[in-house]
Amino acid sequence: MLSNATLSRKALLALSALFLAAAFTTASAQTVVTDTGTFTGIPSPSDPTAVDVFFGIRYAAAPEGAARWTPPQPPTPPAGTVLADFPGPACPQAGTTAPLPQSEDCLFLNVYVPATSRPHSKLPVFLWIHGGALVTGTGADYDPSVMVAENNIIVVTINYRLGALGWLVEPGLIAQTPSFFQNVGDAGNYGLMDQQFALQWVQRNIAGFGGDARKVTVGGESAGGLSVSSNLASTTTAKGLFRGAIVESGAYMLHDVPSEVVYGAIFGAGFDAVLGCTQPNDAACLRSASVANILAAQGEVFGANGISPDFGTRVLPSGLQQAFSTGEFIRVPVLQGTNANEGRLFEPLDFPFASTFPNILAAGGPANFDLSNPNTFCAEGSSMPAVCTYPQEINLFLGVIGFPAAENTAAFGGLLADEYPLANFPDPFLPGNAPSSDEALAQIFTDLVFACNGSDSNIDLARFVPVFGYEFNDPNAPPTVGFGTVVEPPNDAFGFPSASEHAAELQFLFNFGTPLSADEQQLAGEMKTYWGNFVNSGDPNLPRHSSFWFPFNFFGSVQGLRPGPRVPDPFFNFRQEHFCRIWQPFIAAETGE
Repeated sequence: MLSNATLSRKALLALSALFLAAAFTTASAQTVVTDTGTFTGIPSPSDPTAVDVFFGIRYAAAPEGAARWTPPQPPTPPAGTVLADFPGPACPQAGTTAPLPQSEDCLFLNVYVPATSRPHSKLPVFLWIHGGALVTGTGADYDPSVMVAENNIIVVTINYRLGALGWLVEPGLIAQTPSFFQNVGDAGNYGLMDQQFALQWVQRNIAGFGGDARKVTVGGESAGGLSVSSNLASTTTAKGLFRGAIVESGAYMLHDVPSEVVYGAIFGAGFDAVLGCTQPNDAACLRSASVANILAAQGEVFGANGISPDFGTRVLPSGLQQAFSTGEFIRVPVLQGTNANEGRLFEPLDFPFASTFPNILAAGGPANFDLSNPNTFCAEGSSMPAVCTYPQEINLFLGVIGFPAAENTAAFGGLLADEYPLANFPDPFLPGNAPSSDEALAQIFTDLVFACNGSDSNIDLARFVPVFGYEFNDPNAPPTVGFGTVVEPPNDAFGFPSASEHAAELQFLFNFGTPLSADEQQLAGEMKTYWGNFVNSGDPNLPRHSSFWFPFNFFGSVQGLRPGPRVPDPFFNFRQEHFCRIWQPFIAAETGE
């Protein structure tokens, strides 16, 4: 359903600089023998005195040719000792991943360790699954060096198969023989299998880096968070691979992960048709297709939001809500939360502008959905811009995001206009911070898609395991995605206030080179400590922290992660603040059957 944040242009440049520095680093870290090769690390380019990193360790064989759309397999270890100074290629995806190339041979991981770590250290381990709507991203985008150094933990970042190459369900790809990851009749979820194969690699090899295989936490954001939830529900194949889970903005498909049958019926035949593949030779045809043609077919058939896991298979036996509500999941402590304004990332990506981008910038911002400005959104397909009322805009917006037509009535639009009054949504790109419906629509999206699903997930999980809920809420957080020159902090290039948009918390946990204020730097330190504590102990309060984080199990407590002068503190009205009583019937009615 969702697109996701990619790194900003500034972050990509910073990443390029880090890799360039790594390439010219002469000092070496320790050498570690694994069952997929022997590797010598390098000092972390961003923290060379405190952290070592092993880039580009292969954990699985290349999933290409006859191995395309099959479960991951062990690789052939390279001969001799490999200097692990550069990440492996990114998995195929639309757009650039420079400075990294792209290749189907992409199943690599990166290991960040304290420079003092030795094989006997037995340090806790955090395996990070990147986001990107299951269609973009790479583990190398994330530099956890500060978290590693400050919390004395090991962090592993991974690649996994993306898009149709990682998640396609199609008749010719149905498993004909059983394996560890598949029953006869299974298809899809190859990216999920990759994630678990990487976790298996950690179990076998992390001791050589100073890690403790009994103390592994798995975490991820957005599609990475969805992946973590899927691993929690993977009771058949993921047991024993981790002892804790961190889910950041990843519950958006809690109720509607599709079954294998539904997923294949919606997309399988269409994918075949676009590539000109027909039964009974569709499997051979698909495996001989070029990556470029597969990516083109993926965009045409799945669109921006169709790629997902599928349940009813060995690796994912049931849907997420069913698994969590019945206790049929891997019962470990969970840290899970959302951002206060997730929808602000998606709104400028999903809707047309009223004018050209230069004209928008010259005017000081888009005001594309402003009631006082004619716009193409209200025109409903007409070439002439039009003006519509705020309730009408709500109905149009809900239609764009796939809200059920039978429920998207004028009366419902009016109800939401009352619950989300324009006066509560000032726009700093308008004179005098005048109210603007674009801000309100972003909040409606946030509550419907992220906040209430995340709360539902926490409620279900908390019946069985300790859960620590949070809301990241920095009203001045820097933009997380660069689509051009930043116009005016804290706003992104399209003129929409970014604030606590989707993925905004990542720059507080990883080294993206983002400039943060003094209060934001303090919050970033607190968040890294909370996350590091959870990896160390399964509790964000231990072994060290000054501001106590009550578990969600305690009256639905949610930790407010805000920059100073206030320290993070709990609040208990999350569902009221996000109008979940309105959205709950519609969320609960979603189903992937």
